Amino acid sequence: MTTSTDLQSLLRRIEKATTRLEELATKRAESAPAGGSSMSSVDLSASTAGADSKVLLEYEAAVQPQIANFVSYSDKVGGVVAEQARLVEALYHAQRSFLRIATLTKKPTMDQLPGLLGPQQSAIQQIISLRDANRPSEYFDNLSTIAEGIAAFGWVAVEPTPVPYINDMKDSAQFYANRVLKKWREKDENQVEWVKAFLSTLRELSAYVKLSHTTGLVWNPKGEDVEVAARAISGETAAAPVRGTGAPPPPPPPPPPVYTGETDSSAGATTRGALFADLNKGGEITSGLRKVEKEQMTHKNPALRAAGLVKEAPHSASTATTQQQTPVKQRPPRMELQGSKWVVENYGTEHLTIE
Repeated sequence: MTTSTDLQSLLRRIEKATTRLEELATKRAESAPAGGSSMSSVDLSASTAGADSKVLLEYEAAVQPQIANFVSYSDKVGGVVAEQARLVEALYHAQRSFLRIATLTKKPTMDQLPGLLGPQQSAIQQIISLRDANRPSEYFDNLSTIAEGIAAFGWVAVEPTPVPYINDMKDSAQFYANRVLKKWREKDENQVEWVKAFLSTLRELSAYVKLSHTTGLVWNPKGEDVEVAARAISGETAAAPVRGTGAPPPPPPPPPPVYTGETDSSAGATTRGALFADLNKGGEITSGLRKVEKEQMTHKNPALRAAGLVKEAPHSASTATTQQQTPVKQRPPRMELQGSKWVVENYGTEHLTIE
């Protein structure tokens, strides 16, 4: 599993690759003919936007202070809570770099997008794994609050309603946040502020997306092709390639062996054919049966059974003994009038007269 140190190194490399991408786009714009079409080259204002683009600056202004406040309170709580907060901070930086690339490139295809989302997905997975690895911890509700709500940062891959998606993830986090408040409200004020800080982060993220990316992440229609970004990133990092230029997936497992016994198959087909042919005869199917005379019927001739043609099952001696040793218990006869009905019990076959 990727460590936090590896993730930070990866983010630094992405930042460097983004800078190279800006320089490449700037050179292309400067070398383009003065009267050339705006669609044949990258717009200078868009290509140089990068780190100082309006979309990115708004993201930093909305989310970065909230993340810093959340990390501060997490450090006060300490332990695995502080460790998880560092992963959340790494996720913020990964998303910031991703948005910076989005201001420079055209919208990628669905096959290309997962490669660009790799660092963010890795950070989210680490956050959830940290929760799962610390279930006995007294801070499990804190870890679950983050693990349930952190998927809100996946809005970059949601269309056309990213804002409701973020709000749904916030509601999921609210369940465990309420448990944190119930457990720590009277014990640790930092825990209360910690809950407020994380939920405020999700609210500000939702407000930013509603303002700048209402129906989904906005890319640069006049920017570089995503292939340029992919080559720049692959030249600086060991991240997964965008268009699947790495090793091909493993082949599927071989199919199970098929039995091809021709003899049994043909025999089965012959048997089934004969069966259906006989069924089609209807009432004539019994015409080939031999008639059995009465003197040959064992159920009407005990002598045949005695001769050994058909043996009767011998009675078990133990059964007979048991029956002899367990006589039926006789209860005393009873005859009485109960209300308007006579009750008669335990009498034999003798004739009774009731007056």
